[in-house]
Amino acid sequence: MRENTKKIGTGFGLVTAIATLVVGLVVGATPADAQTAEGSGVSARWSGSIDTRSMAAVNAGYWSQYAATQELPIGWIGGSLLGCLAGLVAPSSNAATLSAMNYVRSLAGLAPVTESPSLSAGAQQAALMMSANGTLDHHPSSGWKCYTPTGAASAGRSNLALSYPAITAGQIIDLYMDDPGGSNVAAGHRRWVLNPFSTEVGIGSTSTANALTVIGPSSANRPNPKFVGWPTAGYFPNAIEPDGRWSLSAGRRNVSFAKAKIRVYGPAGRIGVHKYPVENGYAQPTVVWQMPAGFSETSAYRVVVTNIRHKGSSKRFKTAYTVNLFAPTH
Repeated sequence: MRENTKKIGTGFGLVTAIATLVVGLVVGATPADAQTAEGSGVSARWSGSIDTRSMAAVNAGYWSQYAATQELPIGWIGGSLLGCLAGLVAPSSNAATLSAMNYVRSLAGLAPVTESPSLSAGAQQAALMMSANGTLDHHPSSGWKCYTPTGAASAGRSNLALSYPAITAGQIIDLYMDDPGGSNVAAGHRRWVLNPFSTEVGIGSTSTANALTVIGPSSANRPNPKFVGWPTAGYFPNAIEPDGRWSLSAGRRNVSFAKAKIRVYGPAGRIGVHKYPVENGYAQPTVVWQMPAGFSETSAYRVVVTNIRHKGSSKRFKTAYTVNLFAPTH
């Protein structure tokens, strides 16, 4: 496991994030789309998703589904670190976290997920353990403060975040989608949030920690676009631009980005980007790259990814799309 203990300023306090689940654990939890050799078939975007060709639609969704969640306190009820009481989270808080998650999924053309009470109960115990110990671990030992087998099992299936002095309902998704720090270059948290096959998640939080259970119920019949970029194709609010850490995921499991080449073109022509080593095991196959410092966040960028392959085949193919960054107005 790779842990990032760097404190990161986010506008909501100081944050510590950890890399997503280790590869071995992911392989042990076979995704729904692994039912065939090539994975389940790709499809069109979810019919109810936001039309990213419309700046007005993206902007309206941002304010109603995402921005409104950012400052909402967790509302940890009946919990105690000293007493090792997991407590509960205010329903409005978990609803806000779910709203933010489903907004980013909708931008990507993915169907929404719902909250599972049973998964949330386990996630709540996992979040308590992270808060009580002031650190993050997907495999906490029985010697941890406030340890429970249920919480430990949930930690192994969840994205984890820790924030001081407090974490907010919407900030949870903001952190996972940004995936900041040197240990998160695989963008694993983001990839689990954007897993097209997920149907239910668990949400557990204390005032300073979150566990978002992302390995859970799934269905191979969910909308599964051939490619999903982050930022997504079309209009994209720059308020959630992930500090230049961009990515592209494939709908099919047999896609390889190992030798893919990334070219990005801005208003003044081609710009240099840094491709990170491709890492598998975090939901869908994905390539991640870093945009240059100081790039304009109110411009259009043409992304061209070439030399994509299917595993076991020498055939190469490419994809291209345009991201239109804009400042959301209210």
